[in-house]
Parts: sequence; C-alpha cells; structure tokens
Amino acid sequence: MPKIYSEKEKQQIIAKLKEEANRLMQEKGVKKTTVDELVKRVGIPKGTFYLFYPSKEMLLYDVSQDFHKKVDTYLNDGMLRIMQEKNISPDQNADFSSCVEELTDLILGAMRITYSSCLSVLMNPESINLILSKIPVEVLERHRLEDRVLGDGIFEEFARKRGFDAEKLIGAFLMIIFGGLYKREIGEDNWEGSMRILIKGIVLQLVG
Repeated sequence: MPKIYSEKEKQQIIAKLKEEANRLMQEKGVKKTTVDELVKRVGIPKGTFYLFYPSKEMLLYDVSQDFHKKVDTYLNDGMLRIMQEKNISPDQNADFSSCVEELTDLILGAMRITYSSCLSVLMNPESINLILSKIPVEVLERHRLEDRVLGDGIFEEFARKRGFDAEKLIGAFLMIIFGGLYKREIGEDNWEGSMRILIKGIVLQLVG
C-alpha cells in the first residue's frame, strides 16, 4: 500500500525534487536527467515520484517556470525599489536619468539568476524542445496566459511609456543573454564587464 504523506511532507518532497532537478539539468542536461537519478538524490521510491509528477518533463517544466517567475519578480521589485529610493513618480514623464547604474545593476542581477539556474540550459533549442514535446497542450496554454500577466510588469510598462516596444526590448535582452553563453570564449574575467557594457547601452537608450 502506497505511503500516505502529510501536506507538509508533500511540499518538502516537491521542493527537493525541484532543487535536484535544477541541479541535474545544469550538471547533465535535460536528456541525461532521469527519474532514477532524481529519486535516488531525493531519497524516495520511484513510484512516489509519480504521485507528484506524471513525467520527468513536467517536473523540469515546473522548475523552469519557477525561475522564470523569480526573474520577473526580481525585476519588478527592483524597479519599485529604485523608484522609491529616488522618489520617482511612475508617470510617463518620470526622469530616470539618475538611475543608469542602478538599472544596469538590476538587469545584470536578473541575468545572474538566469545563468546560475536551469534557464541557462534551456536556452538551447534542443533542450527546451525535449521538454515541451512532452507537456500537455492545456498546460502550455495555461502557462502562456500566466506568462502574459507576469510579463506585463512594471519594467515592461516603463519601457512602453518611454516609447519602446516591450517585445523588441525583451528581444534585445534575449540577444545579450544568448551571447552570454559564450563565457569561455569571452573569458571568465571579461564576461561580466562585457555584459555590463551591453546592458548599460540599452539602459541609456531607455532613460535618454
């Protein structure tokens, strides 16, 4: 008879599964992340895994969504903090020219979250497609709707008020993120400084 878990135990198991899934994706990639390895690291029977997730891919997708939300929340909270510290009113004519360094640091911080998580692995089209091909259509649609709400945060609203197409702005940052995957070619010592120059260039256009 399957073990009955309390709500607290369920939450602890899910948290551990997500933690190890994030680690394994970064260590071995999507294809080599297996249910067998996950349950071994978490210390649960294999059958227990399927009480929480119907597939490995569903767990990996959930983990990627968690980090996506973490980045979005980090940006929105950071924008609010900067506005409060600088006493900036959230209107169309607000002057952010004194916030270039703060905004650059904020965006660089969001990219650090990205590169230190499984999101960096999922920038590879083959990796993300391995996951998406196994996710039910209704789940993908639900998350797309959630992403649309999350994406409509204070940072994107700020861009629109400054006359920028939010989609193109996000595209510009994505180009920087993908370029950042060549850390080894750029050089470990140069990577963050190079990234900062690119980000600051976009910020200067936003606040100019």
